[in-house]
Amino acid sequence: MLDDPGVTWHDSAVTSRPARQRLRDLTRLCRVRDRIDREYAQPLDVEALARGVNISSGHLSRQFRRAYGESPYAYLMTRRIERAMALLRHGDLSVTEVCFEVGCSSLGTFSTRFSELVGVPPRVSAPGGAGNGRDAALPGEAGHQTDQESRSAGPRAAARMTAMNITIFETFLPHDDPDASLTFYRDTLGFEVRNDVEYAGMHWITVGPADQPGTSIVLYPPFASPGITDDERRTIAEMMAKGNYAMINLATPDLDGVFARLEASGAEVVQEPTEQPYGRRDFAVRDPAGDLIRINEVR
Repeated sequence: MLDDPGVTWHDSAVTSRPARQRLRDLTRLCRVRDRIDREYAQPLDVEALARGVNISSGHLSRQFRRAYGESPYAYLMTRRIERAMALLRHGDLSVTEVCFEVGCSSLGTFSTRFSELVGVPPRVSAPGGAGNGRDAALPGEAGHQTDQESRSAGPRAAARMTAMNITIFETFLPHDDPDASLTFYRDTLGFEVRNDVEYAGMHWITVGPADQPGTSIVLYPPFASPGITDDERRTIAEMMAKGNYAMINLATPDLDGVFARLEASGAEVVQEPTEQPYGRRDFAVRDPAGDLIRINEVR
């Protein structure tokens, strides 16, 4: 959208040369993070990740930490430990087998990092270990509570409410290229286009599954939202480039078939179909704007 000659608004917060370079850099960092999510079990290192986006390993480490708050190696190990927790809960593999299954080459390093992140060694999370890992959760994982949630988790009186007839009608996802968005949602996902409102070169596009006329996604240009400041526009643009701004969960009974079709179409795959530790099986892709789309298996 920023390169669309039909756009009549101009904002140095997102269109100046330094701002454009910053967004390009963040987009590359997002590709690195997505590669870690996708290939965590492979023998990745910072040098290999840096070569993949044509920058030095030192520059990648500094910029990645600045963007995401931790080094690429720390992010990689967190992903590996998350997957290890799920495998240990299943109980089919030993701790040593899990270590190598998630891409770690040193059992000692794996055990140390596992204990640092989870709070207990991996043998405790394995079946037969004290607690069986059921009380352990990484920060941000299902089951992890903030201090506020812990303080307010006591018994509560049941609320008395009158049921209301409310359905989910529309949800909004940002886009920055109407043509690319149409190609992805209409041609790749197979959604029907229900509306396309153009104003000053910008588009508000409504799409949805053909067999669900009452539920839609509105793809909107976020920089045109009224009342936002230049700093907020800059923040939105950077979060979109980082892949942290918006996401949506979809569902299908044919997860593997849908994944195969999306992969064949060239969609940007973030995660292949995976059994998650919180009881779901899903995969993840990104749309052209960097929005994360998780597709869950209906069982």
